[in-house]
Amino acid sequence: MKLKQEETKKGGGLADTIDCVVMGIYIGEGKRTDFGVGAFLVGIKKGDKIVTISKIGTGLTDEQFREIRERGKIWGIKEKPPEYEADKNLTPDKWFKPGLIVEIQADNITESPIHSAGLALRFPRLINFRDDKSADQATTLTEVEKLFKMQFGKE
Repeated sequence: MKLKQEETKKGGGLADTIDCVVMGIYIGEGKRTDFGVGAFLVGIKKGDKIVTISKIGTGLTDEQFREIRERGKIWGIKEKPPEYEADKNLTPDKWFKPGLIVEIQADNITESPIHSAGLALRFPRLINFRDDKSADQATTLTEVEKLFKMQFGKE
């Protein structure tokens, strides 16, 4: 995994993407009411658990919002899966069973007191749906911690 300096931003930008599990969706407001999705919660692997790392609600096209809604019809469930670790303040309106993987690009990784990974993605954006991957193939906390340290030249 590599870091690069973005010309228009302070600090390093992640050159590699992070494959995250979509843990659930939040219902939209305003224009996003039409999509049925305003944001979604993503996580990464920590042993046999999935821990939260970001809530993503910007940087998506209208089509991507619609696609998340459609995929929610397949992946959506009523209760939080036992392998998910999420702060009660991050509870989505609809949980997803583990398996929907998305490729996420972010500018930086920061420490987070809210996300159960202890880290959060700064300015995350959806790049792609990874239908070729399973939840077991999601990026791990160890990999993200390594990227976090690389931002400060510690790795």
